[in-house]
Amino acid sequence: MRETRGTRGTREGRQGKGDKAILVGLNNVYGFMHLDYLGSYLDMKPVTVVVTGVGAPVGVGIIKSLRASKLPLRIVGVDSEPLAQGLFRVDKAHLIPSARQNPDAYFEALVKTSQMEGADILFSGWEEELLMLAQRKAEFEEQTGTILPLAPDPTLKALDKWLTTQVLQAFDVPVPDSVLPTDQEQLANFRRKHAYPYIIKPRRSSGGKGLALIHTDQELAFFSHYIPDPIVQEQLLPDNQEYTVGVFIQTNGKPGGTLALKRSLSGGLSYRMESDHNTDACDIAIQAATAMGLIGAVNVQMRLTSTGFKVFEINPRFSSATCVRANFGLNEPELSIRHFVFKEEISPPKVKKGICLRFWEEMYFPLLAKSAAQGGQYQYRGHILRQF
Repeated sequence: MRETRGTRGTREGRQGKGDKAILVGLNNVYGFMHLDYLGSYLDMKPVTVVVTGVGAPVGVGIIKSLRASKLPLRIVGVDSEPLAQGLFRVDKAHLIPSARQNPDAYFEALVKTSQMEGADILFSGWEEELLMLAQRKAEFEEQTGTILPLAPDPTLKALDKWLTTQVLQAFDVPVPDSVLPTDQEQLANFRRKHAYPYIIKPRRSSGGKGLALIHTDQELAFFSHYIPDPIVQEQLLPDNQEYTVGVFIQTNGKPGGTLALKRSLSGGLSYRMESDHNTDACDIAIQAATAMGLIGAVNVQMRLTSTGFKVFEINPRFSSATCVRANFGLNEPELSIRHFVFKEEISPPKVKKGICLRFWEEMYFPLLAKSAAQGGQYQYRGHILRQF
């Protein structure tokens, strides 16, 4: 195992001027100017960060947030898809086995990559691996010396929507009325209290996957068998008052920052977001995250109803809006590095109001980039049409 991370500011030597120029250049390539912002961090050796799932919106959002950071960083991206776009945006790319096809080989590849690259911390950009990472956190950190910034047991609870509602209710966090359709007595009570339509979705999913709005007894019966291990919830109205709230929780349980975004959804992703300084949403998100016992970056989703906010989901991870919150002042990947690697106690940063409109972005490559990527070579950087 490598040295303890908390002493990075005094170990491993100092950077030269050339290294500083490279770091500043990397930030400038992505449109961020931090010459007046880098400060004392410039004299440190770059922190090596492994980001997984860099072909997905969350992984790419983490990379964007890291590029916006004031810290000197070296970003290593991993994915099982050769043409995952994030592999072309990082300082070092690794093509690894598919977690779906071979979870053990995937885990061993994460270990090997972290060892080879001397990684200080690993950020998960793909929710489907969180169960494995939580279960094998101690094994991973022991073999690599790389920090995995999550609390295993709370993470496992938060990945289960039913367990989440039970924990939050116990701590008086407002949640939608929920029931398991396999419990016929409780389901009958639920139906007496609530009129259709209902929400039904898998206990373990994200991004609206498997979610259905049901209107009849026949649909309830069908989807209760069609959806694996489902949970039924009251529909929260109005549906145009939804918030996604980012919270950073330190290892001592204290919040290190929060930012609420009122959002509009399409395909499970936020495409229009407004940072409106909604302190009520932030307070409830902090209450929910701490009730669960989570640490690090936490995403709390809620709706504002006629009786107040109700939390309907907690994601124990970075979200697709991570880079949006970074732009508005809450850079959760940077806070994670400062807290978990540098051992800083975080004071909540000031955040800005504003609106984000999200749209597709294209990268263009020569055809040779495909065969090179399939061989694990990422010398082609791609071209983004900036004039748009």
